[in-house]
Amino acid sequence: MYEFAVNVDSILVILLLIVWGAAGLLAGGLSTRRRTRLLLALIGVGTVVTVARGIGTGLLWSNGWVFVADRVLVALPLLAVPMVAMFALAVPALRRIAGRRQATNGTAKTAETAKTETAGAPPTPFPVSVRVSVRTTAVAALLGAFMEYLSRPLPPYGADMAIYTGILLVAAAASRGRNPRPRRAGTRRAVAVTALVATAITGAGVYEMRTSLLPDRMSMMGHGDVDYGGGPGGSHHGSRASGAPAVKAVNAADLTGPRTGTPDRAFTLTARETSIRLGSGAVLDAWTYNGQAPGPALTVREGDLVQVTLVNRLPREGVTIHWHGLDVPNAEDGVAGVTQDAVQPGESHVYRFRADQVGTFWYHTHQRPLVGVRRGLFGSLVVLPPEGTTGEDITVMAHNWERPDGLVAAFGTSDTLDRRPVRPGTPVRLRVVNTDRNAWSDVESRNLVLLGARFRVAAIDGVDLDGPSELDGVRLSVAEGGRYDLTFVMPDRPVLLADLANPRAGLLLSPGSDGPVTAPSIPSDAPVFDPATYGTPAPVPFTRFDRDFTVIIDDRIGFHDGTLHFLPTVNGRSFPHTPVHMVRQGEVVRMTFVNRSHQVHPMHLHGHHALVLSRNGRPTTGSPWWIDTLAVQPGETYEIGFRADNPGVWMDHCHDLGHAADGMVTHLAYEGISTPYEIGHGTPNQPE
Repeated sequence: MYEFAVNVDSILVILLLIVWGAAGLLAGGLSTRRRTRLLLALIGVGTVVTVARGIGTGLLWSNGWVFVADRVLVALPLLAVPMVAMFALAVPALRRIAGRRQATNGTAKTAETAKTETAGAPPTPFPVSVRVSVRTTAVAALLGAFMEYLSRPLPPYGADMAIYTGILLVAAAASRGRNPRPRRAGTRRAVAVTALVATAITGAGVYEMRTSLLPDRMSMMGHGDVDYGGGPGGSHHGSRASGAPAVKAVNAADLTGPRTGTPDRAFTLTARETSIRLGSGAVLDAWTYNGQAPGPALTVREGDLVQVTLVNRLPREGVTIHWHGLDVPNAEDGVAGVTQDAVQPGESHVYRFRADQVGTFWYHTHQRPLVGVRRGLFGSLVVLPPEGTTGEDITVMAHNWERPDGLVAAFGTSDTLDRRPVRPGTPVRLRVVNTDRNAWSDVESRNLVLLGARFRVAAIDGVDLDGPSELDGVRLSVAEGGRYDLTFVMPDRPVLLADLANPRAGLLLSPGSDGPVTAPSIPSDAPVFDPATYGTPAPVPFTRFDRDFTVIIDDRIGFHDGTLHFLPTVNGRSFPHTPVHMVRQGEVVRMTFVNRSHQVHPMHLHGHHALVLSRNGRPTTGSPWWIDTLAVQPGETYEIGFRADNPGVWMDHCHDLGHAADGMVTHLAYEGISTPYEIGHGTPNQPE
């Protein structure tokens, strides 16, 4: 419903601009009978469209006040005030003009009338009340379109209202003057005004383009906007807020894993260019770890000291390894320009950490990940319990590959049906990792179905769920970067895991190794699995919050790094102008995500797992739902809570990597901690 309402609202904004713009142009002309009637008709149409937008705003209000506050407090009042004046002054005047013209046309021409017509006296301009009210309404409609597509205002709205009101007053004053009667003079004036407006728009565009350029070098600690979430201010970038206690300065590069001791598991991952073959036979030029895509499956035990040596054999590209979902020490997080410098061709880097979390995770480069991950720099990481597991344990990495004929969804490199034999009665655990966006839709995450067996969602994002019940025939919407563990006992019939974006592909588990197998049919209307109501509830571990942050997700047309995009924003801005969320170690933090945009945004906080507290104002009622990546659909509001127990400077960004590359990036920073690394075109580091 939200998607429909917001799309209709966008269309209504354009219609308002067209209708009121036409009315404003018409009001600047001469009051002929035809023009007067046309102007009255445009006012009628504009009023209907305005009322329709008001009704649409009411529909959007059902999602929450924050979704309509800018419309109710700014856009609609700016339009309503000149409209009231128009109906009070302009419409009666137009009706009188239309009535006089009709009366004149319907009476016999007097000698004086004939003499006037012979002299060719033109009609007079519209009265001041018409020109001012109609043109000001047109400017208000223009401002409404500006707010909808270019600059969505955020609370508090006082400054926005002052600026826009000033623009309307200037427009009203400029509309008082009478237009010159000679057509050539009027044309010259229209051309001059058009040129002036075009110059102003071009100048504003050039200014925004230039100011959007990322600097050659900047520190991640260089943000000017620090959000303390209602908590006490503290040190940031070498300064201290007034009255804040002194905090010992810590270098994030020193927040490492164990530097000594023999590792329990040691791996070497070498990044190199490799040709890979998909199941369909398509051959792609890929970037890989150890010459394979996905990269090697890393399996360790809880408590293991893990050492991974990254070697870069790519010819021209830097690389890192980020351990997605594993809450490693900050210096081991693998983000170029935040926790390390990107590893350049011919160089190496060693990561060491203790595997303290049991679950399903994955790893990928965090140096230009939009390119690197898509081309193959990713793999799975599974942390098993110390006592081991039984049955079939299968990791499936859902990914999109760029084939010559377009984007295709696959499991690993299999973009066709992949068949594996599993004996009936065998316990099966499918560890599903989603590395990429939905290849079909911008408003939904990747949709998977498991058919042929009743199953349980045993874990989400590496954390077990309490009391998961059996499911059958549901659609699993997995966030970009998220993981679902699905468990079942293999029946005596085939079981199919399929991605709805590519129904021809999938993982088919067959009860025998020989003979033809018919895959289960894929339903088109399967209900969506809801983690918020699934499993056995437990008491919420957080009873109070020391910090409270609100992240308003939106989009607009704008520039990022000099390129025009339909730009995702965080609190109205794009990186590096997005806020840093500042916390102190040990605090309990609540973060509210509000998605006012047109697309789904999978928000990923590094270094922490958070508990989903509520969705759209309703507390979750199922098992505790811990996440590191949360897909926030258009029109949704989520509250999450977490304890700030892993000091450092942490990325907090949209894991639709295209959105992150367009500036949808913030950071969570701990007081007193800074990073020595820099990002920018003049450095080797591009974390997004």
